[in-house]
Amino acid sequence: MACNITEGFINDCLDSQGGLETIYLTNGPVDSITETAGVVSAITVGGTPLVPADWFEFQVPRATSDFSETITPSQENGTITYQQDLNMVFNKMSADKRNQILLMAENNKLIAVAKDNNGILWSIGLERGAYMTTSVGSTSVGYADRNGYTITISGMEASPSYVIDPAIVIA
Repeated sequence: MACNITEGFINDCLDSQGGLETIYLTNGPVDSITETAGVVSAITVGGTPLVPADWFEFQVPRATSDFSETITPSQENGTITYQQDLNMVFNKMSADKRNQILLMAENNKLIAVAKDNNGILWSIGLERGAYMTTSVGSTSVGYADRNGYTITISGMEASPSYVIDPAIVIA
């Protein structure tokens, strides 16, 4: 049977870090990917392989942003989905940020890659396209409070998030 488990997990060393370092976004939809054992080594959009110059880098403040994936199997329906959510925080509201957020909100075929604090790049929306599900801009109240944006980009995929070869995204 193809869905039999093939190995177990051992306790890893205590050398992992939470949170995200950087987000990369580009426009889709994806035509094809080259993938081996969950690692993507090439992404094609519009008939052309993506290269680092095709991605837009969004830096996030330390300890503010995260990526999560929720797996939902349905025994009743014989289905499984992978809900991917990328929560990003950006400080300081501005017209330039407002304009890019508007474009993110209108685009339903984004491709997102989240670089975690362990240096691993994770895909969001690689198969079906990612899309903005929420964005909140706030001046806040207190002088020391955040003035900025909190944005969620989501994907509902047929496969778990892929690890992305950094050579595709980072120059």
